Amino acid sequence: MQSQNNFFPEFPFKWEMSTAEQFTLAGMLNSLRPEVAIEIGTHFGGSLQVLAAYCGKVHSIDIDPEVQAQLASRFDRVRFHTGSSRDHIPKVLSEIERAGEKLGFVLVDGDHTAAGVQSDIESLLRHRPKVPLHIVLHDSFNPDCRKGMRRAAWSDCPYIHAVDLDFVPGTFHATASGGAFARSMWGGFAWALLKPEPRSGSLVLQDSQEEIHRIVFRHSAHRIWHKGIRAIQRRL
Repeated sequence: MQSQNNFFPEFPFKWEMSTAEQFTLAGMLNSLRPEVAIEIGTHFGGSLQVLAAYCGKVHSIDIDPEVQAQLASRFDRVRFHTGSSRDHIPKVLSEIERAGEKLGFVLVDGDHTAAGVQSDIESLLRHRPKVPLHIVLHDSFNPDCRKGMRRAAWSDCPYIHAVDLDFVPGTFHATASGGAFARSMWGGFAWALLKPEPRSGSLVLQDSQEEIHRIVFRHSAHRIWHKGIRAIQRRL
């Protein structure tokens, strides 16, 4: 959901993140100053404008050709890739590796199905980082996105050192607002860290808000939707 309090007048494009998410993203990027970043899911360019301000080079991946048509002239350090993330993440990673560049940040905010989120994560986990690589995943409070994050084969990647599903907690929308329907669960950042050196020991997935997530889900519209899908699947 777009924040109602704009603390960043230097970023004029519609930015569909809460105030806490905006501060977190801008603060991380200002501190990290990545040489290269990837954004999966660009939409109106709200978060892209922040990435472009703090990163040396950004790769934008979006399935909608209008994204490039509307935004390419505004960002001279962004390379736009139109098509599915399943196809383009491996291509972009190969391009970065061939160029000897250092990927330091990825924002995952594209396909919001469980399968789509899982696919995006597992494509990224095939990359061997040259520098610490921070992956931020939007909408970790959404049940489908969270399911994809949980199902991802994090532990199979030897370079993953930390995963936190509740790096920034999400929001329950009691009434419809912005792009959120009534009684829906959106927002939140998950965060993962890859390092050039392999981790020692097992990986522990952090999820400090999991109990809250389960309680809210029981009172959400998502529960009704998921029950309906399961009922249809049982009839097939």
